[in-house]
Formats: sequence, structure tokens, C-alpha cells
Amino acid sequence: MAKKKTGGVTATRRPDLTATNTPKPTIASGPLLVSAQGAILKDDDRLIIAVRVLDKDGAPVAGLKKSNFKLWQLGHLFDEASSFFVVELENIPGLEGMYHLVHQQWSVVGNGTIPFFVRVTKGALRSGGALTFIVKVREGLDL
Repeated sequence: MAKKKTGGVTATRRPDLTATNTPKPTIASGPLLVSAQGAILKDDDRLIIAVRVLDKDGAPVAGLKKSNFKLWQLGHLFDEASSFFVVELENIPGLEGMYHLVHQQWSVVGNGTIPFFVRVTKGALRSGGALTFIVKVREGLDL
């Protein structure tokens, strides 16, 4: 502690407690934990993939938009200008961090199991991905 002389009296200056060493904000980094689940499509042209996004501590990541998601089908990136859109399930307890990736009038030639890869980014240093499958069943086949 520094001592200061004032008018013949020596006063002790106390440290300013409000000027503590507060940690500096850092850019959020680390992996995003992404899981994805496809569906069995029968007589439906909509592609819907459910995606859950958590941070590295397991907390749900909310507020993601279409620009945070990339979706590949058989190794081909979906066009961002397509009818692909994202629906956040934000107001349902227990489903925080859940999103539906929806592509209207999606159709593939033939039937079978089609792999999809979902990549989620939030900022320059946070990303994660997951692989899932969609099973497309031809008409007349009962499951």
C-alpha cells in the first residue's frame, strides 16, 4: 500500500477494489457437439433432418440460423438458395438446441438409404458435424 503525506499527517491509500483484474473476453472456441437423425420417407417429398447442437460443456446452443448449417447429400453440398430452411424448436422444454432442417419437394431418383452430413458452425472457431441417413421407400412397400 502506498503512503501519502497530506498536511503533516501520513495517510494510507487503499487499493481500488473496483479495478481488479477481470478476465478479458475471449472468442468462443471449441467443438460443437452435433447429432443428427434422419427418417424413413414413404410417399413424402419433404426431407426433414432433426439436429441437436450442444456446446463443449453440453449446454444447448440456441439462436442458430440457416447460415450456420451446411448439408451434404451423397457428398454434394445443398445449394444455399434452394428451398432448404431451418426451424428451431426453441420454446419446447427439453428440446433446447434442437433444429429441423427441411427441404421442400426433395426427391431422389430411386429408393434406398441415402447418407447426409450436417456441418454446424458458430463463429470462426466453433464447429461440429454429424452423419445421418434417410431411408426412401418406394410406393407399395409396407414398413
